[in-house]
Amino acid sequence: MLLLLLALFHPVFGAPPPPGKKDTGAGTKPPIELHVGIRDLVYIGQPLDELIKKFPGAKVHPFSGQDDAANVRIAEAGISCIAVGNPGELKLASIGFNLDGVYDGMAETPYRTGKGIGKGSTVNDLLEAYGQPFEVLGQEARGALRKRPPVESSAAPKMYQYKNEDGGIQTFFLVQDHLVRRVVVNDLQPLDQHVVKGRPKK
Repeated sequence: MLLLLLALFHPVFGAPPPPGKKDTGAGTKPPIELHVGIRDLVYIGQPLDELIKKFPGAKVHPFSGQDDAANVRIAEAGISCIAVGNPGELKLASIGFNLDGVYDGMAETPYRTGKGIGKGSTVNDLLEAYGQPFEVLGQEARGALRKRPPVESSAAPKMYQYKNEDGGIQTFFLVQDHLVRRVVVNDLQPLDQHVVKGRPKK
């Protein structure tokens, strides 16, 4: 199964920062839900126009020159998306939240998952909250689209993958040095239709 890795989610090098304490105000913010995103704010299937109304500062750029796919960056909120569909009717098919660390101009998101996973959360916290993933994959170079082989090194970024009942929507947590760094929700079918198959041939 092909997986899409947002440009935001590139390998993290160097020593990680010390684990941060959980945001005591996180309970006042809507939670990130597996396979959904954040209901009524930024979620899978959301029309791009609606997202832009909620985040007027969002930066939208065509994906690889295509008119049926676009990259969306909400840097101040630590959110990055890919929207796909018919030109002028794009909807979100991939949503990423930057939980820990500032990378490529993307701030840490203030949001946590409904089970408390966010900045400072460890892989043990993740497994306690959501159980064993259906698969753990190693992350390859930035922008890779093909399936990634398992990686044993504790310092290597790993994707802990969870899927919904029919497997059509998958959520992965990017873990490095035992800390959860990112969470990404992918709706595989529209991504496969518009991004993977639609990429210009070299």
